[in-house]
Amino acid sequence: MNPTPEQLMIGKRLRDFSASWMRSLRDTIQMFSALPRNHGVHPLPSDFPFSNTSLKEKIHWVEEYGSTAKRYAFVVHMEYHLDTTNAWSPAVWIVRSSALSILGRVEVDYHILTDPDSPVTIDGDFVLEMMLYSLLREVPLRLSSRVISNSNPTIYPSLVGNVEIFELHTLNNALVLERSRRMVPHRSCSVCDQLLPPSGPEVCTAHL
Repeated sequence: MNPTPEQLMIGKRLRDFSASWMRSLRDTIQMFSALPRNHGVHPLPSDFPFSNTSLKEKIHWVEEYGSTAKRYAFVVHMEYHLDTTNAWSPAVWIVRSSALSILGRVEVDYHILTDPDSPVTIDGDFVLEMMLYSLLREVPLRLSSRVISNSNPTIYPSLVGNVEIFELHTLNNALVLERSRRMVPHRSCSVCDQLLPPSGPEVCTAHL
């Protein structure tokens, strides 16, 4: 069943207000950056963004319909999920207004999350920034990496290896932005020889 005009309006308003919430949380992180996260006055959980407890925000507004007005009120949740039974499942953050209404979703490949040498730091500000992209674009997003051969020795002279590119894209693989890149040693799938990042399984995702 197609959503009604009112349902479409509610979804749009919730995403817009949730985006404002993400900006506010980023401002909070910056404002309290000098304090340790476990300090008593810090407004965010000490383990954010990897907290098992969701963040909540009450959102309410009044919509005018000609000479009448209607009040709307929702509680929006931001949650973190990681399937610990599957070592290669991505880390997932969602913003939702109910169990079935997902407003924004961000995924990070597990090998990036657990790589201590990754040039992309997965912290609170990063997750909030990526969620902001998801809310404004109204699509789920995923941070992953791909490896290409070092075909430009003028940029990477005297370096032997491949180039790992970290990219944020939609789940349909439409590129949103490139986040970083680095030189990595040669490593390839044991089945099809596709180039692989320096950490992770010995095969590509197609052969997991």
